[in-house]
Amino acid sequence: MNIEKTTLLYFSPTSTTRIILEEIARGMGKEALAVIDITKPEMRTQPAPEFGNDLVLMGAPVYGGRLPKDAAEYFKTVRASGSLAVLVVLYGNREFEDALLELKDIAVADGFSPLAAGAFIGEHSFSNNEFLIAANRPDEDDLEKAFSFGKQIARLLDHVQTLTDFSCVDVPGNFPYKDGMSMGPFSFIEITDDCDNCGICVTACPENAIDETRTYSTLEDLCIYCCACIKACPQQARILKDGPIKDKAKWLFETCARRKEPQIFLAEN
Repeated sequence: MNIEKTTLLYFSPTSTTRIILEEIARGMGKEALAVIDITKPEMRTQPAPEFGNDLVLMGAPVYGGRLPKDAAEYFKTVRASGSLAVLVVLYGNREFEDALLELKDIAVADGFSPLAAGAFIGEHSFSNNEFLIAANRPDEDDLEKAFSFGKQIARLLDHVQTLTDFSCVDVPGNFPYKDGMSMGPFSFIEITDDCDNCGICVTACPENAIDETRTYSTLEDLCIYCCACIKACPQQARILKDGPIKDKAKWLFETCARRKEPQIFLAEN
């Protein structure tokens, strides 16, 4: 099949999704000629792309078993005709539940033909110094699996001449999808005296939810609980307060300690 270009399209507040997509592309031997990073809100206001004879690696993290709302809404505006897609979600060692199916359904509605899909593991958003959850993942073993997945996709592409040469990849999940994470706006981040006003948290936030004028406090009505600001803080001055989020982190630490491995799915040809 004549693929004109390979594009990475992703929402990745803590960079784990981006890292896995890049490694898959490397394994495929396909240089990404375009990167569309929709993590920052200003990027999601740009006109959505239209793809022709392209290969698009599309990815996002899993929040409460679903795609992040803003990522899903943007993905729905993309248009594709005669384009192949590789779909990837990153989850924090609990479950990815309906997120991969949701991404596949969106991709198909956009006009993509999903050729492959994968659910990989990244450090959980709520992981912290007290409760480590899938800490430092994706690790070297995960990257090797992503690279190997890319090589498998490349071999599959060698046998694809037209979109009718394969059946759309099957992925697990249920429809109607489960309800996503919804706890309403509340304060869960404490800013300690170690804060030096560097502003890195502002740059890291995918929702413009950090108020520089109020000691870099979080705007709870905009926050999506991704904790990118916590992970990006070089002074470790942003920490979880005692409360529901920290309690959830403790539960995840206690119940999701067993290492999970990536799951990959390939279309049949």
